[in-house]
Amino acid sequence: MLGLGDGEVGVIDPATLFVDGDDARAILDGTPGDRDALLRRRGNGPFEARVCARDAVLAGATLRLVQFTDLGADRALAARLDGQRAELETLTRRLMSVQEDERASLSRELHDDIGQAITAIKLCASSLMHEPDPPRTSVVTETAHEIGQIADQTVAKLRDLSLLLRPPQLDALGLEAALRWQAGALFRSELPRIELDIPPLDCRPPRDVELACFRIAQEALTNVLRHASAGRVALHLQCDDVELRLRIEDDGRGIPADHRAGLGFITMRERARLVGGALRLDSRPGRTTVEAVLPLPQESDARVGVLQG
Repeated sequence: MLGLGDGEVGVIDPATLFVDGDDARAILDGTPGDRDALLRRRGNGPFEARVCARDAVLAGATLRLVQFTDLGADRALAARLDGQRAELETLTRRLMSVQEDERASLSRELHDDIGQAITAIKLCASSLMHEPDPPRTSVVTETAHEIGQIADQTVAKLRDLSLLLRPPQLDALGLEAALRWQAGALFRSELPRIELDIPPLDCRPPRDVELACFRIAQEALTNVLRHASAGRVALHLQCDDVELRLRIEDDGRGIPADHRAGLGFITMRERARLVGGALRLDSRPGRTTVEAVLPLPQESDARVGVLQG
């Protein structure tokens, strides 16, 4: 590490290893402890090291033991990890963006193409029902009626699926309307009872924050409906100049600890993190709370974004 030969280690003055004399005095003569210092390396330039100084008693004499750890390799590794983490975040952000684009495209295709095809099937069945006797028979009439009913049910399911993939309310009317629609679409029966506290927002959040909030709410409400056996669910939305806060509470049976690392919760946390926010989960029998805090860009941030763009 220091570039010294075997015969030099025991005879060299330790103080000469330090670039800064204050570091040498603090480590060699001061109170034992840890300190970062710049050391000399023969054949290369100085390097930064973590120096650990400890006292030990040997044969009645107190000795100062000093250990060096090269921080360059650790910091290079940390820099590589930071770079890889940034690449992963960029990839995740891009993946979620592509996913949303595909959802929007699939939603339009379900509504426009497949929905129209099923409507055409229904029209054919309807025209068959109105054929004069003969050749129409009661069996044909009954079959045509069943085809029409199945077509109606399928169109309704396709419409619901299309809305779940990408509700037009989110783009056209904003977060408040989309949350109200989603809650109404999921909780149509008497139980669990849904309570909404969604005041009008003073201004519309940025699209990525709005989308993250909606998807987190969608996942959390779906989890309640499928797993919580709750009698009451409450959704609260708050917004000020600094952050958007979403809180969903239920009185269900709680989430087992081994289920809290599931894909749904990981995705919710990642959505919050990608917009600079955080997700908190607090669950016990009788009360579960999912809370997302999503920061809003400040005016100075917006100006920087305009200048950089």
